[in-house]
Amino acid sequence: MTPQQLISDAGDLISLPEVCVRINQMVNDPKSSAEEIGNVISQDTALSARLLKIVNSAFYGFPGPIDTISRAITIIGTRELCDLAMMTAFCSVFTGIPGNLVNMETFWRGSLTCGSLARALARRSKVLHPERLFVMGVLHDVGRLVIYQQLPAESRDILLISKGRDDLILSAEREVLGFTHGEVGYELARDWSLPGPIASAMRWHHLPDQAESDHLECYLVYIANIVADVLVWDGDLAAAREQILPTAWQVTGLSAADYEQAIPEISSEIRELYSILMGGSESSTTG
Repeated sequence: MTPQQLISDAGDLISLPEVCVRINQMVNDPKSSAEEIGNVISQDTALSARLLKIVNSAFYGFPGPIDTISRAITIIGTRELCDLAMMTAFCSVFTGIPGNLVNMETFWRGSLTCGSLARALARRSKVLHPERLFVMGVLHDVGRLVIYQQLPAESRDILLISKGRDDLILSAEREVLGFTHGEVGYELARDWSLPGPIASAMRWHHLPDQAESDHLECYLVYIANIVADVLVWDGDLAAAREQILPTAWQVTGLSAADYEQAIPEISSEIRELYSILMGGSESSTTG
């Protein structure tokens, strides 16, 4: 078994909805106009509604309402709206995963926390279009869901070996599978034709110092992932600081004070995004 075979065997279970396939093709086709892409998105009423809720949420904080997809594209850009559409679709792809392997509510809280933190840190790091880090953060652990869904028996072994600890998960995955969820996520990103920086962040969010490209994005998601894990599980932020590679501060130009200041900023943001994407209310992950 290889990551590529795992994605291939999953087949339609992890396929993007047809509308997202079409959007992605059009975004990568210079002949397609923003109006044409907006028309395709608008044909899917459920997707359009969720995207407009996100664009009108506190996450973006625009001063006035945005009531059409074409207007949303004008304001935030075609590529970014496409990435949001992919992320929104991703949230509904993975179903039927045994509850004894993962608590999906906790998983999504962690993913959204990571995404919001990654964007907040990107702003502090003066990254161009920091909103794209949100999608990277939300999707960073998709490989885990593929493994849980396709290989439940092996997943139980991985959880037993790692004792559920995030810092031990990679070695446990290599021992049981011969590859990691980062590699699986990377192959899925390629299968979905996601932009290179998103694929890189999914591949290297635990090992940013090994990334061959998109170093800043990988390090930002890496820091956000460590801090999000602490927030979701009520861990020790001081201990989290000790886990972070010194090169992370050098590459991003950030310090621990940056994520400490960002934490209270994202609390309400996460609650609102969870409600939009999951269709339910959510308690604060940051107290």
